[in-house]
Amino acid sequence: IENPSDELIADYLAGDYVLGRCVGAMEFGARSLGNRAILCNPSKIENLKHINEKIKFRDFWMPFTPSILAERGSEYIVNPKGASDEFMTIAYDSTPLCREHLKAAIHPYDFTVRAQFVSSETNEKYYSLIKAFEKKTGIGALLNTSLNLHGSPMVNTLDDALYTMLHSGLDGLILPGFLLVRDK
Repeated sequence: IENPSDELIADYLAGDYVLGRCVGAMEFGARSLGNRAILCNPSKIENLKHINEKIKFRDFWMPFTPSILAERGSEYIVNPKGASDEFMTIAYDSTPLCREHLKAAIHPYDFTVRAQFVSSETNEKYYSLIKAFEKKTGIGALLNTSLNLHGSPMVNTLDDALYTMLHSGLDGLILPGFLLVRDK
């Protein structure tokens, strides 16, 4: 699909498609921050099984994390010091709403969340996509994990992203100006 809108991509995410995203500059650091990411609906626990078995090929117990709209952070996490973490470096306790909306993106043992707060200032395009998903679902976050196969380096180029899609069970891939989607 050429030049997909955020609303169209949000429709796929709300429909429980697991999509890779290779857009913009590659992040530097220990975590995926949305530009080289596997994204899905964080409220569906079934998405964990899909990602682990068909994309990451890894053990079920390895937790995922959410990218949360910055303005919705206090609804999802317990943050008494008001930390603003855009790099997923702090683990927070979760709220009851978080355990409902983000159940696939919290640690299953202690219900903690290693959240990324996304604002229009930190990543405007990624923020816009999460906002479109929020409008469709009422959920102000997406499950986010690194766009790579387990044991492989992070995706860097568009060729790397296509290789990852072709060698995994990704349902689709968001690229600059395109959305590739497999038939379900």
